[in-house]
Amino acid sequence: MLPTLRSLPAPEALATYLGKRYGIPFTGCTLLRSLVNDVYLVAAKDARYVLKLYRYGGRQPDEVRWETGLSAHLVAHGLLTPAVHPLPDGDPAGSLDAPEGPRAFVLQEFLDGAKPPYEEGLYREFGGLVARFHEIADSYVPEFPRRGTNLPYSLDELRPHLAPAEENLLRSLDAAVRNNLAQYHLTRGICHGDVSLDNLLVSNTGLTLYDFDLAGPGYLAADFTGVATTPYWNAFKTGYTSRRTISADDEAAIPYLRVVARLSNLGFHLLDKPTFRGTESRGEGWAEREFTALREAADEIL
Repeated sequence: MLPTLRSLPAPEALATYLGKRYGIPFTGCTLLRSLVNDVYLVAAKDARYVLKLYRYGGRQPDEVRWETGLSAHLVAHGLLTPAVHPLPDGDPAGSLDAPEGPRAFVLQEFLDGAKPPYEEGLYREFGGLVARFHEIADSYVPEFPRRGTNLPYSLDELRPHLAPAEENLLRSLDAAVRNNLAQYHLTRGICHGDVSLDNLLVSNTGLTLYDFDLAGPGYLAADFTGVATTPYWNAFKTGYTSRRTISADDEAAIPYLRVVARLSNLGFHLLDKPTFRGTESRGEGWAEREFTALREAADEIL
């Protein structure tokens, strides 16, 4: 057998495999999406589940257990988020022997809900929800390790894919970020890692926050970098500060932490994604969008 970079299990075969692992007679399985990880909707007679199959070489099994432990902690404290369905031996994470190597997986309950509307009232409620997430996560004592939300790619790794002007831009931004963040006293804790409406559902029971794939220890202000660029930042901030303060240093650091997030996204599109989507993915425009945003950031902070 040739070495495999990335396999995609057939849904029917996966349903049979999972039925044996969980002792549940699954009746169907549908691939929902395949990008960083593969996500499937798995159906039983009277319940539905979501399976996240982590790509080989990404999160290590104990890092996945850190993530499931965080989910359980949030659920135990009343935050609406999908509960993890453990294997019969109690382990929240399993491992599937794929052609490329072992891949961790987690089965979660399926929660009904709709994508939220873009309006101020929703963002105020969202801000309060993220504050509650930070509050509850403060008391999470993990049994397993997790990498922090630091920049996962170095400029040296990116250099082969950069034009000289692009390299100069990134080096200037990197220096500005390091020099300016050093002067702030920033609040640390567990970040969600992807605070956006993409990871929010609205239902009759309230707002559901999900997808902790990017969660980890870091600067909490990093969770504000996306929403702070929207017209709803003040509404979000009002909701957040109704439960928890945002220090002046945390708010001042947002533009610099946004650069960190942009550099991380750029690294993903230039280095990571081509390994499973092909080098043509570099021409899809996502990397250029990040360069455009970084040029705008340079006008703001340099």
